[in-house]
Amino acid sequence: MKISDLLDIPMLASSRVTAGREGLYRSVYSVNMMDSPDIFEYLKPNELLLTTGYAIKDKPEILTQLVTRMAELGCAGLGIKTKRYLDHIPEEVKEAADRLQFPLLELSLDCALSEALHQLLARIMESRTEEMRYALESHRYFSDILLEGKSLQTILEELARLLSYPVLLVNRSLEPFATSSGFGTAYSSLLQNISNWLPSILHEARSPSIPLPPSSAVPFSYLLQYPIQTDQSQGYLLSFTNQYPVSTLSLLTLEQAANVISFDLLKRQAVKERSRRYKNDFFGDLVDGLISDKQDLIHRGRRYGLSEQRSYYCVVLKKDAPLRSRNSFSSYSPMLPNDSIGGRTASMKEDLYELVKGEAKASDFSFILFSKNDAVVMLLPVHTLEEAALDEHQLPERLLASRLQQMIHSLWSQHEVSLSVGVSNTADELSQLPRAYQEALDALQTGLHSQQQRYVQFYHVKELSDLLRMLPQEDLQEFIKETFAHLLFLEDKERGELLKTLRSFLDNHCHIADTAKQLYLHRNTVIYRLDKCEQLTGRSLRLPANSLRFRAAFLMEELLN
Repeated sequence: MKISDLLDIPMLASSRVTAGREGLYRSVYSVNMMDSPDIFEYLKPNELLLTTGYAIKDKPEILTQLVTRMAELGCAGLGIKTKRYLDHIPEEVKEAADRLQFPLLELSLDCALSEALHQLLARIMESRTEEMRYALESHRYFSDILLEGKSLQTILEELARLLSYPVLLVNRSLEPFATSSGFGTAYSSLLQNISNWLPSILHEARSPSIPLPPSSAVPFSYLLQYPIQTDQSQGYLLSFTNQYPVSTLSLLTLEQAANVISFDLLKRQAVKERSRRYKNDFFGDLVDGLISDKQDLIHRGRRYGLSEQRSYYCVVLKKDAPLRSRNSFSSYSPMLPNDSIGGRTASMKEDLYELVKGEAKASDFSFILFSKNDAVVMLLPVHTLEEAALDEHQLPERLLASRLQQMIHSLWSQHEVSLSVGVSNTADELSQLPRAYQEALDALQTGLHSQQQRYVQFYHVKELSDLLRMLPQEDLQEFIKETFAHLLFLEDKERGELLKTLRSFLDNHCHIADTAKQLYLHRNTVIYRLDKCEQLTGRSLRLPANSLRFRAAFLMEELLN
């Protein structure tokens, strides 16, 4: 209730607003009386204060401090009874009230403060009771719409009718989820124009009313917003208005509509999560090889678009860990979430799933998507990629790699989500999907060993270098040190010459003549250097085991560098 709504009570009939008329829109939640000098410690926001001025009759200058302090705290106003202890309200107090737009009431001599307090509180209670009744009726009205099986669109239409303003429902990314019929192109363009600053404004907004930038396209000055919450933020209910301040009943209507929409979205979310859980459980069992009955697999898979007549690529997408935590594969497990911060994990997995789903649709993929531990898994029908590749005159694998690379680039540039991708060979039968899933995981791990981020890695049979990357760096360094032994402690020039000669000797299949020819050295020089390598390392180059050991050590050194 505003101060302007309280001025017609009987006890204030002879009173007048002597200053701060511009602040009569201030809301009043409570009324208090003051006749002690320490009232400063007991002031509350939205409180109307009544006083005879007895405590400050000898120090009227305190009134200016009181008005200033009350305005700072967001109090509703100050009523002063004159002609008893204060003959008049000083001009400097009125000037302060006008400057601060703080209502200053001059109460008449016949105004009994106790009776005025009683009447004011009674009027406020009547108003609050009416607001509660209206809120309950609004909540019941919007709830009945849903109970009748009608959609959120109907709620928005009714809300727009009650408010006489267009309304829309947006998700967390401020993308329209549903709009009233009065929400036209002009409003959509306005949202696009203010999209740069609107997210931060909405997240930090303390008031439902947000001023809009001037626009000739939209004849409204303010945006009303109410957050839509379930177990997490779902978005905002928005409306346009020219009212300021906005009427309490309009805010109550908007608030109750937002509450009902939140309940409906919570119900939808529960149904969606249950369905998603069944899907994830089925595909989790499938790729883990736990479904042995072929007919059961075909029957259950058909519900999710899985066909026994098609071949599939298995694609595993996983969030990148910080590079500093990826020094060795021993510290990494695809089964452990990167972001396991209490209850936030499920929410982040859901967000990741939705982001990947949106980007996959934008990339024109035909896909089956599910979550597995902390990764998102896609099954891509091979025939759709082959058809698209034929149209674009590309190889299917190259087209797949290109689209996946575009996907992870878009996720990084637009959402700052860093993902890497592992891709399997084709699974020609549904029973081969467990093998394909493991291949995609292996491909993902291969890229991880190379200290990469945002990569697309196809599966291939592991080379020796891939196997060596699986070992901790400390073990590789220890092997190199033990293999080359004292050779590593020579001066840089001599060490380089000996290692170069030894490497060339091994590359030329231990043929001294070919080694000398490649290095432009005399045969005896090569023999001398190789003998010195044997002495320093304590290993004979004639033994096949030592030859293999030196080759492995050189390869490890390349990997470490």
